[in-house]
Amino acid sequence: MKAPSSDNAYIRCKIADLIAEVPCGEGLESICEAYKWNYEGTVDISIDAGLYRIDKYDPRISRETVAYMESAYQFYLNLVDFNGFYLHSSAVVRDGRAYLFSGPCRAGKSTHTRLWKELFGKDVYIINDDKPALRHVDGKWYVYGTPWCGKDGINMNEKALLAGVCFLKKAPENKIRIVDKFEAMQKILGQTIHKFDEINKLDKLLKSLELFLEKIPVYELENVPEVSAAELSYNTMFKGAKEAGL
Repeated sequence: MKAPSSDNAYIRCKIADLIAEVPCGEGLESICEAYKWNYEGTVDISIDAGLYRIDKYDPRISRETVAYMESAYQFYLNLVDFNGFYLHSSAVVRDGRAYLFSGPCRAGKSTHTRLWKELFGKDVYIINDDKPALRHVDGKWYVYGTPWCGKDGINMNEKALLAGVCFLKKAPENKIRIVDKFEAMQKILGQTIHKFDEINKLDKLLKSLELFLEKIPVYELENVPEVSAAELSYNTMFKGAKEAGL
C-alpha cells in the first residue's frame, strides 16, 4: 500500500476544546469540516501523516480508511497530555448531560442509544457514536463529539457534562448494577488506548482514570434490545448522577 500523502497541507480544527492540525487529503478535510477553526497560533496536537503505521493494515484497505484510523489514533494518543482519553462508546445527551454506552463490538451500543431516541424523541441527541473524547476541565468531566465516529458517521461538534458510563451486556432480561472501581478500570482499559511507547503517557492515563472513577459512576446493563432497557438505564443513571452531584 502506498503511504498517504505527507505534504505540508494542513487544516486547523478545534476538537475537544483543543487546537489540532490535521493533514489534508485522503478525505480528512471533509470529515473534519464541522470542526475547522480559523486559528493562527500554536497548536495543541499535530497529526503527522508521515507517522501513519501503514504496515499495520491489509494492503487492500483504502488510503482513506488508513488516514481516518491513523489520524484518530494520533489524536487520542496525545489526548492523554490534556487530561483526557477516549472511550469506545456511543454518547447520547439529554438535558445537557451525556450518558455513555460502551462495550466490545456488537455489544449493542448504537442500538441502545437509538432506543433512547425512540423513548425520548427530540429530547435526546447523539454527539458521537463510536469514539467520543473525554476531558477533565475546570474540575468537571466533559464528553466531546469528534470527527472519528464509526461507520455510520454520527457526530456533532458539541460537548456536554458527563453523567455516567454504562457497559452493555446482552442477556435474556434487563438488569443493571453499579460496578466497583477495580472492575470499572478493567472495563475502561479494554475500550481505550492504553498501550504507549512512552511510559509517562500511561502514567497520565492511569492518573486520569483514577480521577475519573472518583467522580463518575460506572454501570453494567444486562439487557434485551428494547425500550424498557433504555428506560431502566436512564432512570438509574440519572439518579446516580444526581446523587454524585453531576
